[in-house]
Amino acid sequence: MDGTKAQDQQFSQQTTSPLVGMQIITATGEVFNHVDQNDPMWAGEGDRAVRVPVAFAAPFQKPPHVTVGVSGMDTSHAQNLRFNIAAEDITREGFVLAFVTWDDTKIARASASWSAIGSAVPVSALRRGGNG
Repeated sequence: MDGTKAQDQQFSQQTTSPLVGMQIITATGEVFNHVDQNDPMWAGEGDRAVRVPVAFAAPFQKPPHVTVGVSGMDTSHAQNLRFNIAAEDITREGFVLAFVTWDDTKIARASASWSAIGSAVPVSALRRGGNG
C-alpha cells in the first residue's frame, strides 16, 4: 500500500539561515503517528509508505540539496525494523519526505529532521517580486 493519506504536518517551524548567495533551511517534526488510529504503518503489513509534502519557508533560486534523517521512532520490538527515508521530487519551493517500510515491520510513529542548502533567490529579485 503506497501513498498513505496526506499528512497535515508541514514542518512549519523552519529555521532559515541566509548566507551570501546561499540559503540553508532546517526543520524537525513528526512525520506520522499511526498507533493512535491503528493506521497502516502500525497495523498493516507489506509495502507501506507515508509521503509528506514539505514547503520551504522561502524559495531557492534552483532546487537545493536536501538531506533527511530520522530524529525519533517508536516501533514494535517483535519484528525487525525495516525502513527507508528520503527526499523526493525536490523543487525550488519544497520536496516530498518519503518514509517507507515493508514486510511485517510495525512503526507506531516517526519524526525526522531535514536540511536544504542551495542558491538563494537574489535580494533584488525579491524586491521586484520575482523569484529568480
